[in-house]
Parts: sequence; C-alpha cells; structure tokens
Amino acid sequence: MSLTQRKARPIRRENKSLRDDRLFLIACDDTYAPHQYFGFFKLARIQVQVVPTVDGTSVAKYVLDRLREYEFEPHDERWLLLDTDHCTSGNHLAGFREALQQAQQAGIQVALSKPCFELWLLLHHLAETAVAALPNARAAEKALHNALGQYNKTKLDPSAFPLASVATACRRAESLDAIVPGGDIPAGNTSRVYKLWQAIAAKAHPTQLPEELRTLRVPVKNNLSTE
Repeated sequence: MSLTQRKARPIRRENKSLRDDRLFLIACDDTYAPHQYFGFFKLARIQVQVVPTVDGTSVAKYVLDRLREYEFEPHDERWLLLDTDHCTSGNHLAGFREALQQAQQAGIQVALSKPCFELWLLLHHLAETAVAALPNARAAEKALHNALGQYNKTKLDPSAFPLASVATACRRAESLDAIVPGGDIPAGNTSRVYKLWQAIAAKAHPTQLPEELRTLRVPVKNNLSTE
C-alpha cells in the first residue's frame, strides 16, 4: 500500500495539543480491553491511539496490516499488542513468526502477552509469582475476575487500574519477563506491555510526566527516542 493510499495519521488536534505531540499508534488483536485501558490515561504531550480488532481478524498478520495502513511520522512509535494464546503452536506458529519478522523490518515494536492481555491487567493487582503458572487465557480471565470481584472485558472499570498501579505492574512484568525463556516468543507466562509503558515514559517530557510514572524513565534502544 502506498503512502497516498494510507489512512490519515490519527492524532487529535485539540486546543491543548502541540505540533510535536508524540504519537503511539498501537494495533492489537483484541476488540475491547486494550482500547479501553489505554484510554484511561491522559498524559501531557503524549497521544496513544489504539487500533482494535473490529472484524474478527485477530491473526497477527492482519493486525500488522491494519497498523501499516496509517500514515506516520519519524518520531511516531508503532506497536503491535499481541496475545500468544492459540497463536504460537501448530499451523499458526509460522505465520506468527513471519508477522514478528515483518514488524521488526518495518521498525514496529511488539509487546507480547502470554497467554493474553488479561495477564497484564492482573499484574496491576497480583505479584508475578501469582500469575506465572496460569495455564491459558481462560484461567487468566478467571483470576482477574476473582481479583476484581468482577470482570467484563467489554466494559473495564477505570478505578481498577489507577495510574499509580502502572509502575507496579511494570516492575512485576519486567521481573517475570527476565526469567522467561524463549526469546521473541516466550515459553512461559509474561507480558511485555511494560516495554510499551517504558517507551511512553521515555517520550514524555520529564517535567510533565506524572510522578507515578517517573520510575519508568529508563534508557531506551533502537528506534525509541527520548526527544
């Protein structure tokens, strides 16, 4: 698809927005939860736009294709937010690996969650040791339901995910990820959404970053910039 055929860069030009707002464009294989979750957080000079799955095509290739439909500028960051449940075994594995390779070649970052995004949500409430052995996405959703008293992925409760809990979730996720083998496709439960949050914190101006997220400002590599 040529640049002239791409969808417009999805950045909001509100009164308080500036021309150099940093855009994070995130395509995910979920219809509901990530789009709501990231919508809970408003950060100065940072805009996060989530492209959800709306037509049932949650295969990684199609998620990548949706992301590449949008125009972007050099200082924008593009991310894939993917689950591994049902996607990294059997006939699905080759296509999943190919999508990851294509993303890397295009300068697109990837934040995998094994088995699913609900594991990331759980880390706002439970220690990494409490989620490491969950066998599948259904078990993760059940654990989240038990932790919150209820869970409906079509209607997340913003009070369950305050900004102060994000740094805690990141620390837990990073600790869990450090001991999980498998490289690009983890062999055990983990969520690399913490890397996305670290990138967001790195792009925010230090004086405008909420105190709750200041511990997330870490040196970043590759195409992640602290501009």
